[in-house]
Amino acid sequence: MNQYYHSEEPSCCIRQESDALAGLAVAMGYVPWQFLHTLYEPDKALQVGTIFPELNKPFEGRRIK
Repeated sequence: MNQYYHSEEPSCCIRQESDALAGLAVAMGYVPWQFLHTLYEPDKALQVGTIFPELNKPFEGRRIK
C-alpha cells in the first residue's frame, strides 16, 4: 500500500502527489522610488529613528472602538 494514502490518516494529513502551487511566484514586492534630499542631524535622527526626513512617519494610530 502507498505510504501517502494510508486509510487511517485524516483527509487533512494526506500528502498530495503533485503541488498545486508549483511554478507560481512566492511573492511580488513593490517599492516606490525614494528621493532623499536632506539628512537629519545625528541627535535628531536618534530621536525619530531615521536619518531621512522623508521616511519619518510617526505612528499616530489610536484604538478603534
